[in-house]
Amino acid sequence: MKSSAGIELGGNGTILASDPSLGTFGVGAGYQGSLFFTIWNDRPIGAKIRIERMSFTEEASQKTDTSYLLSGTNLKSMTQVWTFIGTGAEGHFESQGQVLFWEALLGYALGGPSTITVSSSLPDVPVRDTAQTTKSFFGLSGGVGIKREISARITGLMSLRTFFLFTAPYSSAGASNKSFIPIPMMFNIGISVPFDIGKQ
Repeated sequence: MKSSAGIELGGNGTILASDPSLGTFGVGAGYQGSLFFTIWNDRPIGAKIRIERMSFTEEASQKTDTSYLLSGTNLKSMTQVWTFIGTGAEGHFESQGQVLFWEALLGYALGGPSTITVSSSLPDVPVRDTAQTTKSFFGLSGGVGIKREISARITGLMSLRTFFLFTAPYSSAGASNKSFIPIPMMFNIGISVPFDIGKQ
């Protein structure tokens, strides 16, 4: 069975939205890195497993009340961290001599230590970081990319992916039921090593 294993590293641009009751909007950047394994690469659609560490940061673009965390404060920035373990499908096709692929993975995101930074409505009061934890829950990851053979043993790749968590992002008191929605666009570069399973 045609298979491969590889590594991807990259950065992301993230939009932060919320439900109308919070009225939050922000933009930011972050990073991610992952290990992946694919099988049945000689078929139009194969299987894929990915383990990914993601960190997203957003700066608020408008004044938003955060009195649910600290009285008399407004949102300055947010950070979310997850380790995502996903399984799903990878499809392959050729276009204009290029090998393109798509992937769709459903999995579980393990929450990590994160922060929400707030600023006081009073003058000359420094900003303050509040310790938070991102919620562990089911998530969906997917995207598209391009592959190119570097040598007989190494394939280079580039991909653009996104991630969605099926719940509010934070589990800590105060922010646990707040419907913030980070929407990342994750650009990655990486390499994979092809091999055969079961080949004598």
